[in-house]
Amino acid sequence: MSRVTTKPAAKRATNKKPSAPPPRQTPARAPALPAPSVKPRRVTLAQRTETIKFLTLDETRRLFSRLIDKRDKAIFLIAYRHGLRASEVGLLRVSDLDLKRLRIRLYRLKGSLSGEHPLQPDEARSLKAWLKARDSDSPILFPSRRGLPISRQMLHVLMRDYAGLARIPVEKRHFHVLKHSIATHLLDAGADLRFVQDWLGHANIQNTVIYAALVSSSRETKAREYFLKLPRL
Repeated sequence: MSRVTTKPAAKRATNKKPSAPPPRQTPARAPALPAPSVKPRRVTLAQRTETIKFLTLDETRRLFSRLIDKRDKAIFLIAYRHGLRASEVGLLRVSDLDLKRLRIRLYRLKGSLSGEHPLQPDEARSLKAWLKARDSDSPILFPSRRGLPISRQMLHVLMRDYAGLARIPVEKRHFHVLKHSIATHLLDAGADLRFVQDWLGHANIQNTVIYAALVSSSRETKAREYFLKLPRL
């Protein structure tokens, strides 16, 4: 018999993938430090007063001498006397007037206090002249040509034009100058801070105090009055 020889079995090929290298260890990051808190810069009284522009009494007279249009004269007179913003003028309605009792209802914005104000006789005459002259039955006291409340932009245009005719400095040709002007004029005439605060509808008296720093003549008068009572040295 012939011997049958068997070949040794070949090794079975293995498809094992090489093992992945261990993940690289990254050093632990230090915890991020909180950003330093930035405190808001406090605006000083001196800085606030530098931004306030107001008309002198002479400039006020010159401005009003240029107001011939009955609507515009009524607008400027009411806004100046009662310290209205441009956006508050458009809120006025004919029903807010009580010309028999000489009263007007005002609507304040930006957190100021609304309320009823007394009207001076010249204000009532100006309002009556405007109501008689206008050719509209709109409930809006000061409507535009389109029948809408007069806009802030239009009031700024009117102030720019009339102030230019009155030769008022360019930096004062803004409608909000009227509000600043009545505040300083009342204080200069001797009104106390509480009255001016109530008149302008300020919820916080600090908004009124800034005007006191602009007044000079009443301060000088009171200084003379008080120092006369002190002993002479």
